[in-house]
Amino acid sequence: RLACHSPQCSGSIRLFRIRAAAAADDAGEAAETPTLYGDWREFRAKLVADAGKVNWASRVSEENSRLLQVQNPSLASEETWAHATTQPEVGGLLLATSDGPAVLSTDKYWQAVVLLVQHSPAGSVGLLLNRPSGLKLGIGRAGLKFGIIGAPAGLQETFAANRVYCGGMVRQDVFHILHGHNLEGAVEVAPGVYVGGEAAAVKAAAGGLIPTDNFKFFCGAMVWEGSQLQQEVDKGAWYTAAGSRNLCLKQCLQLPKPLWREVLGLMGGDYSAIAKEDEFD
Repeated sequence: RLACHSPQCSGSIRLFRIRAAAAADDAGEAAETPTLYGDWREFRAKLVADAGKVNWASRVSEENSRLLQVQNPSLASEETWAHATTQPEVGGLLLATSDGPAVLSTDKYWQAVVLLVQHSPAGSVGLLLNRPSGLKLGIGRAGLKFGIIGAPAGLQETFAANRVYCGGMVRQDVFHILHGHNLEGAVEVAPGVYVGGEAAAVKAAAGGLIPTDNFKFFCGAMVWEGSQLQQEVDKGAWYTAAGSRNLCLKQCLQLPKPLWREVLGLMGGDYSAIAKEDEFD
């Protein structure tokens, strides 16, 4: 548990963990079952592109790509894509619709882009990707005013300059870490997208093995009980989508084209038209 010294924190601050359930298949049946290796979401995206004769490169935001090339050349080298899905899925995206504020009776999620890190009949958990705060993780000027009890040694020192994102309006005394590295203790929510593994993250970043800006920190989360999220989708509050991992992992700081419009533009068709309408509103 990671507790907060700040009087504003009524609870404790923790780093988010997801418990993954393992399912064992019958050995005989498993041997006969075809297996798809690699990123199945990328495979699906290629099927979508082939069916619609889509050239993802023609939809990519050039100005955002140039910025990512400076910020993270490795992520910039990966193909950028996004397409609509029929329902919410773990590792997928939620994009607030234009009617979202009215449906949800709040404008807090205007043009929100959410990464779903958990989704089941019991409920859903997501992280707002495009709500950077003005605070940094370190203690001091422009940083947090408190230490995080229970955090791995050196966490706030190693990632002192990292921006803290608002992950959602629920439990803002809880911190979450998002990155693209298969570290000890981390859980993969989509191919190449991980949450957790904070101790290993400190070790890797402090040792110069991974740049500190490869990690994103969030306070709070989006939380839905039971079928609440599906009900909101059915009422028209959210578009559901799948997107390349670089859209999830890149820093949403000083983007020439806001992430919401960038993803809708990649999705094409009516979604792209909505993004363009908003641009000129």
